[in-house]
Amino acid sequence: MARDYYEILGVSKDASESEIKKSYRKLAHTYHPDKKGGDEAKFKEVNEAYQTLSDPQKRQQYNQFGSNYQQATGGASGFSGFGGGAQGFSFDDVFGQAGFSFGGGGFEDVFADVFGAGGGRSGSRKQARGRDIEIAVDISLEEAYTGISKSIDLDLNTTCEACDGSGAQNKKTKQCPTCRGNGYVEQQVRTMLGTFNQRATCGTCQGKGTIPESNCKSCQGTGVKRKKKSIKIEIPKGISNGQTLEMRGEGETAPYGGANGNIYISISVKPHKRFERRGDDIYLTQDIVYTTAVLGGNLDIETIVGELNLKIPKHTQSGEVFRLREKGMPHLQGRGYGDMYVTVRISTPKNISRRAQQLLKDLQSEGI
Repeated sequence: MARDYYEILGVSKDASESEIKKSYRKLAHTYHPDKKGGDEAKFKEVNEAYQTLSDPQKRQQYNQFGSNYQQATGGASGFSGFGGGAQGFSFDDVFGQAGFSFGGGGFEDVFADVFGAGGGRSGSRKQARGRDIEIAVDISLEEAYTGISKSIDLDLNTTCEACDGSGAQNKKTKQCPTCRGNGYVEQQVRTMLGTFNQRATCGTCQGKGTIPESNCKSCQGTGVKRKKKSIKIEIPKGISNGQTLEMRGEGETAPYGGANGNIYISISVKPHKRFERRGDDIYLTQDIVYTTAVLGGNLDIETIVGELNLKIPKHTQSGEVFRLREKGMPHLQGRGYGDMYVTVRISTPKNISRRAQQLLKDLQSEGI
């Protein structure tokens, strides 16, 4: 009995196209026969499942016929007779229907992972990228409310000022003799699918196409120097605990002129002694005396931006919640604010005067 295509790809029957593609690519990388630990049979099975489920029309037919799909559609699975040259078989048909392109699409990405470099016919230069920096920043709830700028001192690789990142003494370079200025070298890779031209980043020039006539004395030809750098971080108002900010191109400089890495800032909003934050809303528990609850009155309460007068109506019960519109946190990258919810709690005094005790006894005798 044929296995279920959804089961093969490890997705649910209502999975989106992107979920199906993501699962397929992961499995294709795992089972590719030319990769260590690969499995040709499973690789074919995964491709067959993906070819069907990635095509809306075929997927609809498969959902309709289930295990009888191949019989209902003439027995064509796209990989039938894979090793035996089935009539009408075409790499363009199979991989085109599966969302692949030999000219730089998803299939090429699979080979990039399998063979460790950019495969296919792309031929673009790929230089090393600088290291990403991850830092954690603690802020208060008040700072999350207003937003804040912070300066962070980092020790990281930066562009060598002596050679302007070229790695060359006096900035004089020459064509790389290994790749002849292309930045990549070509080699042939034989696979079960045929022979492919693989283009890999040149190891001599690291993809630049040029090398120094003589190495820079300051950075020994790498184009980078280690030094302290002050980074200004703009933390927007309304940010939540656990969110991450990205600063593109502000990370470490790559050796030999590659692109800079990024900086990722993980924000930790410290707990507040009085307020509880839920999304963009603020919650507060406020004690009130019995007489205020019965007779009503005005109460000064603390908010994230200062004190506010809250009117307590007569006959308020302990546990009642009052909503203060737009007195919560600002919406991140949007207009408006969340709300504030104040839960009142009737407090019982520990020490009262004799007169107060007598008054309470009088009230008790009246059933109050």
